Amino acid sequence: MYKTKRPQVNLTFTLLHYHIRRIKKLLSVCVMLYCGTCNLFAQNNTTDSLKQLLATTKEDTSRVLLLNNIARTYIYSKPDSAILLAVQALDLSQKIHFNKGEMLVLNLMGNVFVNTGNYPRALEVYLRGLKIAEEINDGENMGRIMGGLGDLYFYLGDLKRSLDYSHQALLIHEKFHNNPRINIILINIGDTYEKSNQLDSAVFYTRRAYLMALSLNNVDNKSICLNNLGNIFLKLGNPDSAMAYYKSAIPLFKQANNDAGFCETSLGIAKIFLIRQNRDSCLYYAKLSFNTAEEGGFMEQALAASIFLGGYYKSAGNVDSAYAYQSATIVAKDSLFSQQKVNQVQNMTYDESMRQQQIEEAKAQERVRLKQNVLVGGVAALLIVAFLLYINNRQKRKANVQLQKQKEEIDRKAHELSVQKENLQQSYNNVEQLGEIGRKITSSLSVEKIMSTVYDNVNALMDASVFGIGIYNSALQRIEFPATYEDGQALPFYYNSLNDQNRFPVICFKECKEIIIGNLDEEYSLHMQQVQRSREGKQPVSLIYLPLVVKEKKLGAITVQSFHQNAYSEYHLFMLRNIAIYTAIALENAESFETLNQTLVRLKSTQAQLVQSEKMASLGELTAGIAHEIQNPLNFVNNFSEINKELIDELKSDWRKPEQKRNKELEDEILNVLDKNLEKIFFHGNRADAIVKGMLEHSRTNTGIKEPADINKLADEYLRLSYHGLRAKDKSFNAEFKTDFDESIGKINIVSQDIGRMLLNLINNAFYAVSERRKAEGEGFKPEVSVQTKKINATSGDGSIEIVVSDNGTGIPQNIIDKIFQPFFTTKPAGDGTGLGLSLVYDIITKEHNGTIKVHSKQGEGTEFIIQLPAN
Repeated sequence: MYKTKRPQVNLTFTLLHYHIRRIKKLLSVCVMLYCGTCNLFAQNNTTDSLKQLLATTKEDTSRVLLLNNIARTYIYSKPDSAILLAVQALDLSQKIHFNKGEMLVLNLMGNVFVNTGNYPRALEVYLRGLKIAEEINDGENMGRIMGGLGDLYFYLGDLKRSLDYSHQALLIHEKFHNNPRINIILINIGDTYEKSNQLDSAVFYTRRAYLMALSLNNVDNKSICLNNLGNIFLKLGNPDSAMAYYKSAIPLFKQANNDAGFCETSLGIAKIFLIRQNRDSCLYYAKLSFNTAEEGGFMEQALAASIFLGGYYKSAGNVDSAYAYQSATIVAKDSLFSQQKVNQVQNMTYDESMRQQQIEEAKAQERVRLKQNVLVGGVAALLIVAFLLYINNRQKRKANVQLQKQKEEIDRKAHELSVQKENLQQSYNNVEQLGEIGRKITSSLSVEKIMSTVYDNVNALMDASVFGIGIYNSALQRIEFPATYEDGQALPFYYNSLNDQNRFPVICFKECKEIIIGNLDEEYSLHMQQVQRSREGKQPVSLIYLPLVVKEKKLGAITVQSFHQNAYSEYHLFMLRNIAIYTAIALENAESFETLNQTLVRLKSTQAQLVQSEKMASLGELTAGIAHEIQNPLNFVNNFSEINKELIDELKSDWRKPEQKRNKELEDEILNVLDKNLEKIFFHGNRADAIVKGMLEHSRTNTGIKEPADINKLADEYLRLSYHGLRAKDKSFNAEFKTDFDESIGKINIVSQDIGRMLLNLINNAFYAVSERRKAEGEGFKPEVSVQTKKINATSGDGSIEIVVSDNGTGIPQNIIDKIFQPFFTTKPAGDGTGLGLSLVYDIITKEHNGTIKVHSKQGEGTEFIIQLPAN
């Protein structure tokens, strides 16, 4: 939790601190050098310029204001210097009777004392400043001091009184439209709600504060809001979001030279790393927080960090370090909470002095009564007594009149307090109601559902005779209204072009400004030259247009309209502003979700294309092997066809001879040879046909239908095709390949094309590995690749088939063996592989066939892939 930045305090370096520094010498020195350097370079040109100006300024009101401004630049880095300058400014203000300057300086001193933990002194100077503000009727600075009192009571633990003062300050600053002060009060209110574990209200006020800090471009306030959001989401059990907010806050804290905020953010990151069991990072950030707080004198941050580190070392069993940080905790607590004791003593002293004063007044009255009795005792003093009684009667009448006036004033203030209480209660109720509405709106990712939910809730809060949400279409440059409601009925789709300057939605969107009109006929000229009637429905009289903006991104506009004059109050405007924030967030989430879905569709399409490309690549690998393999049966067909032609010619020649000269035995022998040759031609023709059909089957799109197939035949065929394919590309390549097939397997139900691709990928990789090792080791190495099948668990009804593809190649390094089945991961040089081969192998075996695949490899010795497929 972080409300305001804590400046430095001069800490007494005890023996404990010394020993801690010795234990953490290297880390501490590095951190201190870093922080010191950052603080040195963070002194900006503004402070230097003010100091130069101070040397030439006379002792008048200008010098008071100048001293106050210089002191303000040191509040968060050199509080001692800030107090020294403030005292000079205070003395000069009293000397020249500059009441406003005295009030401003007292307020600044109160801020410094709060941040340094000196709460009694803070209360003293705040009350002095508030009294002066009331005397000179300076409402705006009354709001500033009330905000400071809210901050003070926060640290004193009185959260209810803190909220009361903060909400009073907020009302005052809103009256004066003081956005920078409103921003600070919103931060404090959100922080107080976080402290009291009202986390929905904390999120609401802190996000509102962050949006205002963005619009004001206040780096300091942005960093505080991001840190506080990190604290809130850590409490909500969302450490990932908390970490994102913390990391965003760190560079802003450094830019603002806010070491106190940096301490708290570092401790929050340490807590997240502890949740993630990352103890090294946890310890680093916790020590960074403690050392920075100690060097800067940020008591509360030092206390928080020492408590965390003491608990950490206690749980780790490091007794020495735990004791050291627990001692540091005690020192910090004494420094902070002894101030509360002083505060209590001062309060009791004040009460006692008041009681003594009342006793003295009672004694004085008693003495007066005694004197009166003495006077009454003398007859000679009767006239004097009568005169005194007359005077006393007149005084009583005056006193009664004065008492009546005081009573009326008390009644008036009581009424005002009652109204303020009702307003505060209404504000609390509004916050709860808005939180519930926000959850409903942001729970949907559908634009239609978001619009319907927003309409239902707005219609329940105010007169929404006409309601619409316009969404910006960047491609067509227009504001589109897909669902506008009039008297509960949906109007047809319509739009306003951004070039149409006489449309309220266009003005609201382009200028990013609010349009609030109570009487259209009288007030339209404040925004446009002429009013164009609505394209759909009746013409409204009162209307509100608010821009929908998220993170400086304009999304569209929201509108409510009424057919009655002055239909909307400040309450309605307040509620609609907050609903607009939730609506913009919900629409951005819906847009992001739609973009994500489109991206997912494109990724799936790309994945399918890559898979098909890999399949075609494997077909290319087959081409050379098929050409070589098909050449053998074609050669046989050609050779036997040529022999048959010669035999037929010889037979025809013999038939032309006279009957008595023909050689019957020769003719029978030729016919027998022709018959055998035709059988061989038929056999090799079928072999070539099977190879061609296999190639076509491999290239065909997979139907996913499992059919009985001979796994041994499939493995043998792809082993030979792979080998001949490599031989066709590299004539110098030669390897021995072996098979060991279990003939009892028979046929099993598989998708033949996919199992063929799987085998081809594994066998190609095996031949590639042995080829690479042969290149490295030379002719002395004998490459070997083997394919083995066997039936396992044959006695059970659900037996399996095991396929083993092994080689004596280069092997796979152990540090990448877990990655080889990931898409696009490859160990081959660029251009030699897509990285999809083994990924497809894994999917074919595990997803399509419910099988398993294991790999055993030793670098420099070889690799073995073991596949198990269901037998049925």
